[in-house]
Amino acid sequence: MNNIDGISTDKIVHEYGSPIFVVSATTLKTNLRVFREEFSKKYPRVVVAYSYKTNYLSGILDIIHKEGAWAEVASGFEYDLARLLGVPGNTVVFNGPYKKKEELKKASKEGALINVDHLDELKILEEIASELERTLEIGIRININVGVHQLPDRFGFNLDSGEAIQIVRRCVENKLLRIIGLHIHLTSYIIEPDHEENTIPARRINLIWPKSPNLYRTAAENVVWFANEIREKFAVNIRYIDMGGGFPTIDLLNSYVDAVVYSILNGFKSELPILILEPGRAIVKNAMHLITTIVDVKEMADGKRRMVIDAGTNLLPTSLWELQEIEYLVDSKSGLKETIVYGPLCLQTDIIAKTKLPELKAGDKLIIKNVGAYNFSQSSSFIFPRPCVLLIENESVKVSRKAETVDDIFKFETL
Repeated sequence: MNNIDGISTDKIVHEYGSPIFVVSATTLKTNLRVFREEFSKKYPRVVVAYSYKTNYLSGILDIIHKEGAWAEVASGFEYDLARLLGVPGNTVVFNGPYKKKEELKKASKEGALINVDHLDELKILEEIASELERTLEIGIRININVGVHQLPDRFGFNLDSGEAIQIVRRCVENKLLRIIGLHIHLTSYIIEPDHEENTIPARRINLIWPKSPNLYRTAAENVVWFANEIREKFAVNIRYIDMGGGFPTIDLLNSYVDAVVYSILNGFKSELPILILEPGRAIVKNAMHLITTIVDVKEMADGKRRMVIDAGTNLLPTSLWELQEIEYLVDSKSGLKETIVYGPLCLQTDIIAKTKLPELKAGDKLIIKNVGAYNFSQSSSFIFPRPCVLLIENESVKVSRKAETVDDIFKFETL
């Protein structure tokens, strides 16, 4: 991968330095179009709402929204980002467990689709409905056990315990809130149960991606069953079903489309609802790469090779759960050898990859591929500042985000 969308990696490093993030506009557009088309071929009413938490660089968001995607946000902060970028309020899906009253009121006035996460949030919305003197339309997030061995889902109202149907009953009786949507999301990062007390969560985190299509089928079937039940018991008509995100790359999408779509088509007893999908990783993961430089190579006492590069887990925090895919950018005829690739941080845990590489030296370039999901949005200026982000579009290179400097780090300090 000596070039990205026709632009030489050597040219990029020569002009902009290393490390450096590079985003492919072509890949973003292709991923989004294919994702939408695969679902739309089998379901008549599809809305794609891109997950902001996955990567909210404005250059990426601008491309995604120009392709017609809605915004899926998980906080008031992300809601404001979407509105600042010109996304209409009525094309924003507002999720998350902590939404302030003023944020909910603003979103209600602007027509956002608010998926309620818990009872206290529901009570706040009831207050807002009373203040505005009108019934507010909402969705509710539900959760069920789909067969994943994890701690109980902390988000939404539980279907199995009867909590979810009690919430519906409350809304029908109070007449302040009208439920028009059901939301469910199958998380990729789970915490596995542990019988030992005080075990830190990090030791129990497991990334399940890609997830089995059967999990989506189970989730969709249960959502449809619940929609039919509340229509029959309370005359509540669901206008949208939001199946969340967590989908795999677009080349693996077909079985997931079938799992979701046919469950709704075969199970819904009234007018088909809008199907909302919240992809993040599937859209942006393989559209962003990180070019890096080797700064040190050492043969260790146990015969293994270790290598230090100029980009660490401060830039690639997902490396703590999933080792990265690395490609070398120089010609080498030596045999491949097991190599541990470390970042430059003063931490033993700053491990980027364990892979096979040829004999390389300081100054040689590597590319860490497919880092667009969750890395930049969770990155920090820990020990080293964040580098430049480039956007390649129509064979031209644009600086999407400038490299951070010491002045940038200090400008928020007041003393």
